[in-house]
Amino acid sequence: MNKHQPAQGGGPPALSVQGLTKRYGKQAVLENVSLELPSSSLVGLLGPNGAGKTTLMKLLAGLIAPDSGTVKIAGYDLYRQETQARGQLAYVPDVPSLYPELTVYEHLELIARAHRAMETFENDAELLLSRFGLWEARNSPTFALSRGMLQKAALCGAFIRPSKVLLMDEPGGSLDIASVAELYEILADYRNYGGLGLLSSHQWETLQEVCDSFVLIGPGEIFSGELPDLRDQAEMDEDATLRDVYLGLVGGSRYALGGNGTHNRPRKHPTHAHKD
Repeated sequence: MNKHQPAQGGGPPALSVQGLTKRYGKQAVLENVSLELPSSSLVGLLGPNGAGKTTLMKLLAGLIAPDSGTVKIAGYDLYRQETQARGQLAYVPDVPSLYPELTVYEHLELIARAHRAMETFENDAELLLSRFGLWEARNSPTFALSRGMLQKAALCGAFIRPSKVLLMDEPGGSLDIASVAELYEILADYRNYGGLGLLSSHQWETLQEVCDSFVLIGPGEIFSGELPDLRDQAEMDEDATLRDVYLGLVGGSRYALGGNGTHNRPRKHPTHAHKD
């Protein structure tokens, strides 16, 4: 099921973003965003509604074009080397859109054939569908699936093919408890075999548990790094949670309750992100 080889050092970042800007009319949703995220990692993306989180995910997935800036996937420019970049990139939106005329199994086979991943397809498909509780529904058309089952089918589609960068928008939002546990086990394998997973979610407890580092996006500013780095940026003590740090740096208030029960004021930072 893992379509990767263990990561080798010395290569380009799995995801590199430089000077990314997106405007709608005169309104800048994202401005001069720069990030570098490494292979073999799970990164949590958090941000309040309207801060540009969904726009960032769509830019990274190549669904919309920026006004300026670059996105590189495993060293390939997403807008100049689209075929090569997309070959390394998988994306699961919060509301998946699958081919309604295909069955679940046919949908996976289509993805596998498109990405030349048929050598182990039968075993991989059975394993993925079984782990997500979809094996008995494999011959059902996708239009007949519930929202949760549709999300599971989309996740199976992302894992059935090779990729080096996996973008997921609220991946566990409509899943049952057992499927969420399976998802994060599979994501741990994905990371161990060299993949970068960028997970957008409001479930900060889960992100703090499973992710190696975080990107916090707020109006006009982005912060990134491992949790200890973000605590330092927010001037919070070592037992401050991701929630504390998030509220302190990009939450609705510029003050947040720290881990020791005291109020901590974060330092101000420039608009562009700090590199991991």
